[in-house]
Amino acid sequence: MAEALPWGTHWDLLRAADPDVDWAAVHATLGLQDGRVGGRAPVNRYFGSISDHGDGRVELGPFGMTMMAGPPHAMAAEQAFLRLLEQVRGYRASADSLVLLDGAGAELLAFAPAQDPT
Repeated sequence: MAEALPWGTHWDLLRAADPDVDWAAVHATLGLQDGRVGGRAPVNRYFGSISDHGDGRVELGPFGMTMMAGPPHAMAAEQAFLRLLEQVRGYRASADSLVLLDGAGAELLAFAPAQDPT
């Protein structure tokens, strides 16, 4: 049985499945709160819904976000980050890791507990 989705937690992005983005050069976060998901994409704040179907299966979105502009590399990273979030269909969770997966079980986004959960 899959570990329960960790509601009330905040996470920092470690890696993502888009090799065209220098993920170490940007900061993105994810927060989970009672059927809602949100955080900071590389430039803007985003928010949306999350449906937990049990047994490690989830769907995220639709998403809304603030509309600030940023440097081209950060804007490209933000678009990639949101595109990956929209592909999420599953997860693996533990106390020190949250990995979001696509429908085939491949890793899309990996997170560690947030250093500053605000």
